[in-house]
Amino acid sequence: MLLLKPVIANEIIRYGFSHWPPYGMTEQPQIYGINYDIGLELEKRLGITLQPRVCPFKRCLLELENGSLDLFSGVAKNEDREKYLAYSTPPYSAVSVVFYVRKGEANILANYNDLYKLRVGYVSKSHYFDPFNKDTAISKVDVAKEQMLLPMLSSNRIDTYVGTDPNASYEVLSKGFKGRLEKADYNPDVEVPLYFAMSRKSKHLALLDKIGRAIQDMHDDGTMKRIHDKYQ
Repeated sequence: MLLLKPVIANEIIRYGFSHWPPYGMTEQPQIYGINYDIGLELEKRLGITLQPRVCPFKRCLLELENGSLDLFSGVAKNEDREKYLAYSTPPYSAVSVVFYVRKGEANILANYNDLYKLRVGYVSKSHYFDPFNKDTAISKVDVAKEQMLLPMLSSNRIDTYVGTDPNASYEVLSKGFKGRLEKADYNPDVEVPLYFAMSRKSKHLALLDKIGRAIQDMHDDGTMKRIHDKYQ
């Protein structure tokens, strides 16, 4: 687990961790998932100490903005976030945007224009794709966590929700909604790169280049693929 090494207070890197299967699972006593395993590997390769802090996605972003968190993962780039986050390169993973509807209703969302007729659930502060992100003409319902959207859709409180795969499909399967929900016919065909990012207020900001080089090494030596394959 993280924080196995002796810790000197000023060497602790506060690592924000959201529940976002299979990247982050926080509902058990022990945190696990793709992001957690990459964190373990970064500790080993860089000799750093990561202190996980579990928080909803929106709360993690707020704490990164004010400097109470240092590091975060599973985050996409956008103009607003780049004001307070510095991103490591290259990305460590990528997700594809999907919409879910109730079983048997895949055709109610066949193209982008159909969104204007529907109540669309999404996770607050998440970045999906343009023009959706800034489209105020769509009736949007925001929630703190993606898993809240499944029962909302199943109980007709929304008509569809936007998410990203592989995590959206993982949630539908693991939470027992596979027989009640399905993907909409509309596929935006958008892939979103995911990054490690550090608060611009962090005293550890100089480590970001080393994190990026370690991530590239993990891609090159097959470690990144092995970690992802573990959760397929």
